[in-house]
Amino acid sequence: MKSRIARARAGGSVLSIAAFVASACLSGCNPIEGYRSLAGLNKNDPDPATALFTQNLESAQSSGYPNLATVPDPPIVSTTVVERAQIAKGLNAQRTSAEAPDNQGHPGSAAPGPVPPPPPIPPELVAAAAGTPPAPAPPPPPLRGATEPPLPASPNATLQTPQIGAPLPGAEPPRPAPSQASVAPMPPPAPSQLPPATVQSANPRPSPPPAVLPPPQVPPEIAARPAPKLPPTPVTVASLDLSPSAAALTAAEQARVAAIAARYKDGSGIVRVVAYAAAATGSAEQLNSFRAALDRAQIVAKALNDAGVPAKQIQTQAAPSTPAAPPGRIDVQLLTPAPGATG
Repeated sequence: MKSRIARARAGGSVLSIAAFVASACLSGCNPIEGYRSLAGLNKNDPDPATALFTQNLESAQSSGYPNLATVPDPPIVSTTVVERAQIAKGLNAQRTSAEAPDNQGHPGSAAPGPVPPPPPIPPELVAAAAGTPPAPAPPPPPLRGATEPPLPASPNATLQTPQIGAPLPGAEPPRPAPSQASVAPMPPPAPSQLPPATVQSANPRPSPPPAVLPPPQVPPEIAARPAPKLPPTPVTVASLDLSPSAAALTAAEQARVAAIAARYKDGSGIVRVVAYAAAATGSAEQLNSFRAALDRAQIVAKALNDAGVPAKQIQTQAAPSTPAAPPGRIDVQLLTPAPGATG
C-alpha cells in the first residue's frame, strides 16, 4: 500500500514538473513567466495590446544607460571689454533720453519709444469689408455620452528625449569616463633589525600559574566548641497493616510489637508510630480520615507502652497515603541519634 502511494506521489510530482516545463515554454521559455502563468498570478496583468506605454517600456529596456560623462558642463558666460563698453554706452544713452524733455516741452518726461506694430485685423472683418462672406467654420465634433468609451488613441507617448548636438559656446568637450581604480598591493614588511631579546620582549607574556590558597584556619575558640547536635535519623523497624475498623492488635502483631520493645531496651531514642490515612474528596472527610489513622496509631502506641516502652518516648503521627504506603499501613520507626551527635 505504501509503495503504491509513493509511486502515485512520484507520478504526480513528475506530471507537475512536466506541466511547469510546458507552461514555461509556452510563455517564451521564461521560467518566471511560466510559473506565474501556472500558478495563476498573471490573471490581473494588463493586456500588452491595449496597455499604455508598452512600446516605450520595451524600447527603454533595449536601449543602454546614459553616460553621464557625455553631458557637457553648463557654459561659462563671459563678456569682453568691448561688449561691456557697448552695454555701458547703451545704458547712458537710455538715461539721457529719459531725462531729456519731450517734443511738447514737458521737462522730465521720457522720450517716446518706438511705435509698436498694429494688431492684425481678424479675417471676419476683412471679409465683411470686402463684401464676401467668411468661410464657414468646421462643425464641432459631437459630444460623447457618459456611457460611451473614449475615442481610440495611441497608447504610447510621442515625446522624444532631446539630443545634444555640437558643444555649446564656452562649454568643455565631453570627457571619457575614468577607468576603474585599482589598489596597488601592499609591499611586504621589511625585516626587523632589532636584537632578538627586544623582539621577544614585545610578544605577549604567558599567563601566570593559578594561585594556590592555603587551607582555611579554624579559630581556636570555634574548634574548642562541641560539634552541633544533628537531628536523629528515622529507621523503620516494622510495618503493620490494620483495617480501618480494627480496635485491637492480633496475637501475631502483638508479638512483633514485643520484639520492637525488646530492641528499644537495647538502646536509646524515640519510637515514632506513623499511620497512613486514605485520601478523601472534601476537607471534612479528609479530617475524619486523619483522625481514624491517629486512632490506629494510638492502638500500636498503647501496645508498645504495655511492652515496656515509656509513654514519653513514643510519638504518634498521621500522614497521607502513597503508593508505597497504602491506607491502613502503620510504620514503627526508631529515631536513633546521628553519629558524632552529643546529647
